[in-house]
Amino acid sequence: MKARILAFAFLCTLLFIAVTASAQPSTAHDREPIVPAFSKAPQAFDSTVLNSIGWLFNDDKYYYERAPIWLPLVKITLSNAALWAVDRYVFNYDFSHISLESWKRNLQEGWTWNDSDRFGNDFFFHPYTGGGYFMDARSLGYDFWESIPFALFGAVEWKYFGENDQPTYPDLINTTINGTFMGEVAYRLTSDVIDDRAKGGERVWREAFAALLSPSRFFSRLITGKLWKIADRPVLEREPTDVSLSVGPHLVNNGTSFGTGPVKLSLNGIVEYGNPFEAREHKPFDHFKLWGEFTNAYERKYLGGVTGYGLLAGTNNGDGEGIQTMFGIFQHFDYFDNLTFEFGAVPIGLGLLTKIPLTSSHNIYENVNASFIPFGANNAGYFPVDTAQSRDYSYGDGYEIMDETGLNVFNNTLNLSLVGYYIYFNSYYGQVVTNNILLLKPRIVLNLFDNVGIGLEHQIYQSHRTSPVLAPATLNRTEQRFFVQWRWDDFPKQ
Repeated sequence: MKARILAFAFLCTLLFIAVTASAQPSTAHDREPIVPAFSKAPQAFDSTVLNSIGWLFNDDKYYYERAPIWLPLVKITLSNAALWAVDRYVFNYDFSHISLESWKRNLQEGWTWNDSDRFGNDFFFHPYTGGGYFMDARSLGYDFWESIPFALFGAVEWKYFGENDQPTYPDLINTTINGTFMGEVAYRLTSDVIDDRAKGGERVWREAFAALLSPSRFFSRLITGKLWKIADRPVLEREPTDVSLSVGPHLVNNGTSFGTGPVKLSLNGIVEYGNPFEAREHKPFDHFKLWGEFTNAYERKYLGGVTGYGLLAGTNNGDGEGIQTMFGIFQHFDYFDNLTFEFGAVPIGLGLLTKIPLTSSHNIYENVNASFIPFGANNAGYFPVDTAQSRDYSYGDGYEIMDETGLNVFNNTLNLSLVGYYIYFNSYYGQVVTNNILLLKPRIVLNLFDNVGIGLEHQIYQSHRTSPVLAPATLNRTEQRFFVQWRWDDFPKQ
């Protein structure tokens, strides 16, 4: 019965793709006016054409025409075949030994919650793969919503035919939903890098950098000829982006006693995309923010965390003067893997962003999000263990409160910020456990030059766990990061 239901859902997905693909642009007289990039938008132009600093608010749908439905489907199938070939003939993984018999068994047995993948594979690499499926359609002219079924198609195809293991629901959820998040983020960032008007060396480095961010988009541009075609006008949507990279020593204390643990190294990145306070109609992911950390301080794995949020729909209040707000629905991406807890989820909820100018050179920023977690995972034991080769986590649901506060003073010379999470998680598959997680990250940065600064981040972790069969347990830990920061942004200066 389950196999029939999934097969029916799979056919419905294909039908949905076919229907959405049938809506092509109409005649040339519907074309929206285009003005050169980096120029100020005249008042006569509608806000759906240009953003506030003169860049395209939408991709040029006539230059990036939607490809026939078969092209992204074939591209997804070929990428799955290439991934399987690497797994089978390079790494010789057990799950890659597929056959007609394994295909038949997978179709007959259907789907299960019993997933044996390690935490990083489930909640990071599966979303990364799903982002590629999503990009296979997104980079061929399909919009955000139209590209989601392609991510689902790729996930279902891989689980039935790319592995000999029984297909699992967690893989399907992470690959499709979190994959959509990763895919749209990659699409937006690569659109900021790619410039179809560029030539020579500039064109080469732009295309190469975009290929590193998204190999899937590189191959889409290759097969459509956009990789070398020169445009005479801006053709891709572009939004202002703020990128911060920091590197320095990372101290993980034994408990909360400062200086009691080893000194390691960490590399952190923060990316903010789009102006949430621009009064206009917003599309999905016109604004998003990401935090990422690579470190050897946790001994077990080097990816300490990737978190972020992306706007799905929202509305503004304000005219660019005084207090500015945005209220919206946000999709979140949570991946925490440290010595206190491991946690991954697909939260979605409401958020309110506010910017308050205090003086001509001081302003405060506040972002509060309240999200429901329909699906997530948390280490099953009281404390996380080395999960390099095994699964040690339970699946469940819960809710999350996320707060981000920032204060810029002396014309952005000094930045004070606090990012905090409170997470309530209750497992419904695996070991029964309830976890209350608190994470606080106060941070101070002194900007020495236009794009170089030094800073300190104090990290506070708390995990309080209860279980019907075990005694309650609480783990508190603090960490410190001292860093040098490099920052690049193209937001308009105020």
